[in-house]
Amino acid sequence: MVRGSAGARRRVGAAAIARKSIVTKTGDSGETGLLYGGRVSKSDPRTEAYGTVDEAISALGVARALVKDRARHAIILRVQSELFTVGAELATDTAEYENLEKHFKVVTADFTGRLETEIADLEKRVPLPEAFVIPGGTPTAAALDLARAIIRRAERRIVALQLRGYPVKAEVVRYVNRLSDLVFMLARAEEGSAVKPLTGRRAARIPRAPVSTPPAPRRRLRG
Repeated sequence: MVRGSAGARRRVGAAAIARKSIVTKTGDSGETGLLYGGRVSKSDPRTEAYGTVDEAISALGVARALVKDRARHAIILRVQSELFTVGAELATDTAEYENLEKHFKVVTADFTGRLETEIADLEKRVPLPEAFVIPGGTPTAAALDLARAIIRRAERRIVALQLRGYPVKAEVVRYVNRLSDLVFMLARAEEGSAVKPLTGRRAARIPRAPVSTPPAPRRRLRG
């Protein structure tokens, strides 16, 4: 029973009536709705692209829950929000892009520039390993490396959209590409100087010349 005045009870009752369930059943046929542009198959390449961006947002959330540094925590929270903007662009049909711009932010060069500034700042303070890093130095760094790998997959899905002829903005690709670099640096910052990361041997860029095999000795024929 709801306690309080009759007016308060009416307001609570109205809120309960207005509340909607997350269960819509509209996707039971294998379709989903774009943000702007109608319904498409859940196997649509746009759905795959913004769905992978959603995975990246969630993976970054795991990392943010582990991060203790307030500045890095704030960066991760901001890029999570920016990835929602990326997802909104991917979930909008080209013919509806003006509607998106009326109601939401879109990815701009400022987004990418901010990432580049943060990468440069981290590079000044965090030593880079000389070889490939094997993830797992700390729980937080491992979570960030997992998020970075998912961001890379999202980038591949977005590039695949371009190759299929979908007009994805070049700035979206640049932003996601730069974001994986930032998350890599955040992971190395989380490991810090107290943890020496395990590394794997980096393959040589120029292949070595093959070792020549001496010719087999010829057998002399006796007459």
